[in-house]
Amino acid sequence: MKGIQLIEKEEVESVFKDSFAVPKLGVGKNMVRAIQHWLKAFDILNDDNSFGELAKVLFLDNKFDPYLENEGSLWLLQYHLCKKGYASINQIIFKDYFSDKATLEFSESQILSFLRRQYTSAKKTTDKTLISDYKVFLKTYAPPKKNTKTVEDDFNAPLLGLNLISNTGRRNNSNDVVYRVNRGLQKNISPEIFIYCLLTEYGDSIAISFDEIRRNLGSYLCLSSEGLESIIDKICDRYKEFVYKDDAGVRQLQIKNVGKYYKIKVLEKHYELYR
Repeated sequence: MKGIQLIEKEEVESVFKDSFAVPKLGVGKNMVRAIQHWLKAFDILNDDNSFGELAKVLFLDNKFDPYLENEGSLWLLQYHLCKKGYASINQIIFKDYFSDKATLEFSESQILSFLRRQYTSAKKTTDKTLISDYKVFLKTYAPPKKNTKTVEDDFNAPLLGLNLISNTGRRNNSNDVVYRVNRGLQKNISPEIFIYCLLTEYGDSIAISFDEIRRNLGSYLCLSSEGLESIIDKICDRYKEFVYKDDAGVRQLQIKNVGKYYKIKVLEKHYELYR
């Protein structure tokens, strides 16, 4: 919230310059850069330091959850983090890496090998950067050992509570720790949170194939095929604007009569129902 409050109060283009932000935020230079990075990674800030839609609905205009007390807000952060791709490793691991794999397990050497193939030489991404990104990814999602876990760890990594990554307790032939992506039913995602993410992901689309939703939004939210089918059934039962068709093996979600502010109204309903 410090970074959001600073931008809202000052409204200056150079808000994150060290000489300005360090005394205002009361943190060091590295922390200033980290705050700016994560605000952009979560799509709370645009590239020009203006507020994105998520900032407005959660913290500023609508103020649905300014202190991130509702689990639905964590799912919104997870979706935007993967969707925007500013911290690209999140999108790569949750979506791209597993697009052609039967297993949901991964290790450091496997991810680094995949990342090296993804990045062209023009980007000049070093192994040191890739390893650093991987370690940050793990700290974001994988709970540390109980004897080293602190209250501060939980506060700094709110997405731990979603339980999207698990340590299997095994090591592979390279002696890397093996982790697992916990795709499943995700029963804690409300239909309203899903609708907001769906309409953000697909804009004005009036028909979206099940496979398209599964590859993108479903991957970001760690939904299994069964979990995706379940939540689509729920939104169709609850909201007449959504109709699911399964004709001749073609599965499709149809959307009708959805106006510009529909997803905000639906999101408001979530916070009314799940406070």
